[in-house]
Amino acid sequence: MESISVTELNNIIKSVLDLSLAKNIAVFGEVSGVSTKAGHAYFTLKDKDSSLQCNCFSYSRTYLPKDGESIIAYGAVDYWTKGGRLNFNVKTIEPAGKGLLFLEFERLKARLSAEGLFEAAHKIPIPKYCKNMLVITSKEGAVIRDIVTTVRRKNPLIDIVVKDVRVQGAQAVKDIVSALTAADKLGYDVIVVARGGGSLEDLAPFYDEGIVRAVYAMSTPVVSAVGHETDFSLCDFAADARAATPTAAAELVAYDYYELRRKIIDSMRRIKTLTDYALNSRVSAFKLAGRQLGSRLTERLQRSQSRIKMLKLRAETALNKNADLKGKAARLNVTATRMTETLKKNVSEKEHALSKLNTALDNLNPARILSSGYFRLTDGLGVDIKGVKGLKPGDGIVAVGHDGRAEATVNKVKKGVENPR
Repeated sequence: MESISVTELNNIIKSVLDLSLAKNIAVFGEVSGVSTKAGHAYFTLKDKDSSLQCNCFSYSRTYLPKDGESIIAYGAVDYWTKGGRLNFNVKTIEPAGKGLLFLEFERLKARLSAEGLFEAAHKIPIPKYCKNMLVITSKEGAVIRDIVTTVRRKNPLIDIVVKDVRVQGAQAVKDIVSALTAADKLGYDVIVVARGGGSLEDLAPFYDEGIVRAVYAMSTPVVSAVGHETDFSLCDFAADARAATPTAAAELVAYDYYELRRKIIDSMRRIKTLTDYALNSRVSAFKLAGRQLGSRLTERLQRSQSRIKMLKLRAETALNKNADLKGKAARLNVTATRMTETLKKNVSEKEHALSKLNTALDNLNPARILSSGYFRLTDGLGVDIKGVKGLKPGDGIVAVGHDGRAEATVNKVKKGVENPR
């Protein structure tokens, strides 16, 4: 069999397609992965089982679709021989309503919103001065590099920890939910959930109910930075803050260390200047007050010295005029001596009388009487018993002597006076 080149085969395929009826046809499908360049649009048109790469040159003449939107694309099949790739060249686009995936997300959004998962009252403020942050994203790609570069441009101190997870595909939801749950117990100041842009299908994990509920349940503040600026995932609505891009999330979380340091230094300089000025003012005022106080003390001392001299002169004059004061003082001393002796005699007499009274009182002291062999009788309530009247057999009595007390019971009562001996 004779062989042909790749170019020849591709040319045959293109010729067959050019001769076929694959021109001027209308294709219905859901748009995914829209991108634009130099006025041209590129996207994938798909249905449940298949997909088709589409080009729309000079899309401004028709309609630019959005991810998830269902359209009717009018055009022709084209085979690019150089790349060996089949494309559908679209001439005209008509919107045919939103795609099923987009509508499913909208229904989920409405249900979760009705439950209150997006309410502002549940959102936690992002700390103004973060010490550490956790970034949940894929280590592959530009997302983490953009975040680290942006943070480090503003702040060299914030500790950045990266949790590598899948951000696309069937396992992405499980990875992200697990990372969020584990990180919430580790004491981070803020957690950033980040992913670059992509089609609606690529961002589908961030529309998942599991991630939305995990973000809502977090006690650590969460910043969502998913997709491009025009993308709004359900994770964005549940998070405490939404950043249009991963770079914007880094700007939001990282405080400007250099600006804060400059402000602190400026404030310290102003405080030092004000303190120096206040100190110098106080020192000057203190010196002035000291001089004024010294002047007043000197003046007062001089007045006091003058007054003392005057009083001394008056005293000397008074002594000269009253020379007989010494004689009067001697007579006063004699009188005082006599009065003292009289007072001592009176006190001695009073003490002797008081001693006699103490002796008499001591003879009447009940304790002295009791010590001679007598007892004081009381009933059970402590009332003195003056006689046998009122007593009856069985009554309890208390006998108190000088060396203690005894309790007894009356056996017999006999009235009348008897010789106690």
